Amino acid sequence: MKHASQAIHLAVLMFGEGPLEEEHKDARTWLSRFNVNSIPKNICEVTFSRASGPGGQNVNKVNSKATLRIHTKDFLPLLPKLLHPKILSSRYYADNSKTLVIQGDESRSQGANTTICYQKLHALVVAAGRSTVRNETPQAQIERVKALQKHGNEMRLRAKKTHGNKKAARKGGSTKPNY
Repeated sequence: MKHASQAIHLAVLMFGEGPLEEEHKDARTWLSRFNVNSIPKNICEVTFSRASGPGGQNVNKVNSKATLRIHTKDFLPLLPKLLHPKILSSRYYADNSKTLVIQGDESRSQGANTTICYQKLHALVVAAGRSTVRNETPQAQIERVKALQKHGNEMRLRAKKTHGNKKAARKGGSTKPNY
């Protein structure tokens, strides 16, 4: 009986007949509509500083490195709840200030580095979604698992019946199989 309940629990987890399925469906819909331009700029703070590394005098004199800071209390309410743990455990999360800090210094231009920061934030949210949100299970897969479960149950019942017949035969009862 324990194995049957585990199989049912596994099927619920796999095929989304539980209460979380609605959250996963909403998160899938939200992620399909989410793009770089849908990140609200008014909750983000972008600052510029001098970049490091090669680049000659441009690196030494121009503040081209962009740093994007976004407070999680403003950003997380915009995201599906399923993504929150992944966002808060990302490498961009600064626990002491409760912000996401993303830097871009790949380009010599402030504008390009700002765009890179927003792209990194978008990529972070999409990656959190891919690793957290379940894909929709195709109907053919659902039917296949149900058929396998039915077959497994039939085999279990047949084995029980055979075992019962063996025990009855030992006691001197009916030797006729009772399938």
